[in-house]
Amino acid sequence: MSMLTLSGWAQPSDAVARAIAPEAAWFDYSAYPNAAASFEALHTFREHEHVIGWSMGGQLALRAIAAGVLRPRKLTLIAAPYQFVRTPSLAQAMDTLTFTTFRENYVTDPERTAGRFHALVAKGDARFREVMSGLSHHAQVLDTGRWLPWLDDLGATSLAGLDLTAVPETSIIHGTHDAIVPIAQAQLLADAIPSARIERWEGVAHAPHLHDATRLRELLA
Repeated sequence: MSMLTLSGWAQPSDAVARAIAPEAAWFDYSAYPNAAASFEALHTFREHEHVIGWSMGGQLALRAIAAGVLRPRKLTLIAAPYQFVRTPSLAQAMDTLTFTTFRENYVTDPERTAGRFHALVAKGDARFREVMSGLSHHAQVLDTGRWLPWLDDLGATSLAGLDLTAVPETSIIHGTHDAIVPIAQAQLLADAIPSARIERWEGVAHAPHLHDATRLRELLA
């Protein structure tokens, strides 16, 4: 089954493929100014039968499937956000002040902020050192003009109200110690996707594919 991978915000575009599926294709959505433009380019990947999305890449994959841009037979979501920033109707998300502060820090000091973000990705993971050693940055992570629009997209997007009933067979892998996207959001995704099943990984933070790549490869198989 041919695979397409979409990575997390400011992460290497091939991060997921490199960790668990070297033969998989990958898509660099940051090369486009917004989601609509990236969807136009994603049309060329429609032949891929299995889409794997980590974090923002997972959310973007869901949006592309709902829009009819991608038509996989199978979807795997790794620590994907249903809604990244908290609202009165959804409390299980990052609070607005934290998100705003992070955004301001990224604008003023992208290098330091990107490094601190990795510590947050691995925070609480039982294999913290291993996860940290496996993390790296997108080659253009310091280009705020490239990544800031996508950070704003992440902050403004909710999947509430999006029709996900036609999403194919879906596996949701989410760590119980995720400090970026609370695990409660995995259930929100499962409630919205009729074919979804959740794999809750104990002692795992925001990068399950780096915590135990072998386990994830076995699950995909």
